[in-house]
Amino acid sequence: MKKVTILALICFFAASGIGLAREPGGMVGLDMPHGKWWRMAEVVKKVDLTSGEQQKLDDLFVDSRRRMIDLKSGVEKEMLELEVILDQQNFDESLCMDRFRRFQDARTNLANERFKFLVKVRKLLGPDRYRQLKTEFRHHRAHGMKG
Repeated sequence: MKKVTILALICFFAASGIGLAREPGGMVGLDMPHGKWWRMAEVVKKVDLTSGEQQKLDDLFVDSRRRMIDLKSGVEKEMLELEVILDQQNFDESLCMDRFRRFQDARTNLANERFKFLVKVRKLLGPDRYRQLKTEFRHHRAHGMKG
């Protein structure tokens, strides 16, 4: 019975995606898009981004993506190890719960990296342009445009 419960939890977390704080348009409640939105001409104009700021965002993005690739790999490895434990004939609940905690820690580290990028964007843009950026993407989503 406990094995079924743990497996159901794993399936739930896997189906919900690696980043629990995300939705298709970005992070829940933060209205931020994925990808290099700072290279979109309309956004550059509305948020008044300089070429230097765009370069800084490019650099932040690449650095963050490098870390996220490693962190995603860690999540996948922990998921595999958890599946191996669940499939063992001699099930060790304590070992399984320990591995599940490691899996959750790996997911948290990935979510933290995503959020750190957002914080750096906020810091770079300042409060007014950050709010304007959020407003712009809320408008895009409301009108069915791709961001």
